[in-house]
Amino acid sequence: MGTHDDAPEPALGRPPDLERDVELMTRVASQYYLEGMTQEAVARSLRLSRPKVGRLLERARRVGIVEITVNVPPDLGLQVEADLISEFGLDRVLLVHDQSDESGQRASVARAAAGFLKRQLGDGDLVALGMGRNVGAVPDFVGTLPARTATFVSAIGGSPLVDTGVNPNEICRRLAEAFGGSAQVLYAPAYAETPEMREAFMSHEGVRDVLERARAAGVALIGIGDARDDSAVVRMGCFSVSEMRRLRDHGAVGDILGSFFDADGRAVVEGMGDRVVAIDRADLERIPCVVAVSSERDKGDAILGALRSGMVNVLVTTLATARTVLDLSARTRRAGVGQVTSRSGPAVMRSSSPP
Repeated sequence: MGTHDDAPEPALGRPPDLERDVELMTRVASQYYLEGMTQEAVARSLRLSRPKVGRLLERARRVGIVEITVNVPPDLGLQVEADLISEFGLDRVLLVHDQSDESGQRASVARAAAGFLKRQLGDGDLVALGMGRNVGAVPDFVGTLPARTATFVSAIGGSPLVDTGVNPNEICRRLAEAFGGSAQVLYAPAYAETPEMREAFMSHEGVRDVLERARAAGVALIGIGDARDDSAVVRMGCFSVSEMRRLRDHGAVGDILGSFFDADGRAVVEGMGDRVVAIDRADLERIPCVVAVSSERDKGDAILGALRSGMVNVLVTTLATARTVLDLSARTRRAGVGQVTSRSGPAVMRSSSPP
């Protein structure tokens, strides 16, 4: 018996073809995932080849017809979420199960962040965007949904020395396309070579207007950088290794939108803060919903500093990373340090006595 594979796969460019393709992907996915049929059985049922069934299932996942979620068992995740919310005054914590490889882990975290945005955003919303691999992975998991006239705006400049997928302008465009909204991009570097060059960028009308829009956002989606010699800002050519070491000598453990902080979340600005072309820490603190996305297992100290800074009120990460952050917080608290800055009030010093 022949199959339907004699003709080429339908092109996605024209609406009738797209409609037929979506219908076929949905039928294949329903039989495979909902009815429990094997790919072989699906192929026989729909007179397709088995390889084509596999391709359709993969495409169904890619465009959002199929979303696969691994739910963290409540007895594992809920208490950790509650502890993070209590410890750092967060509004929301989204934890995903840990994956064995880095790319799979980043995909799980990005999928959870995309789901949060889909639930959170509506027509007319304004979203400020940071940079990095975690933020850059989020558009891949928005999937198909009714268009929302949200605007996505770059909150920091970019760099030509890293992949386009991690630059904020490209992330803006991809999220705007996924949501059916619009993008406002920032044509400037993330870091200027000198404070004087930074001032020249900041006074340019185009840069100034975009950053003003970013400051007015109701939601920000940002990554958390670290302060290691191989950090993203070193790879981007913004800092030299010696400059990064100098930042660490002053206590830096990480950054958000180019603003470095120490383990207590306090600003570390030694010669660097006056080079950043971005909204600043105070601007970020005024945005009602700041979502930090981090999938890396070795960023516990940077995430801890970010949560203590008061810049973040929604965290998306893995269960193991969340436990690491709580463990680091407990250890520093026992050592007599550990200041948490609330977004809604003055800093609160944690007790130096063990709980």
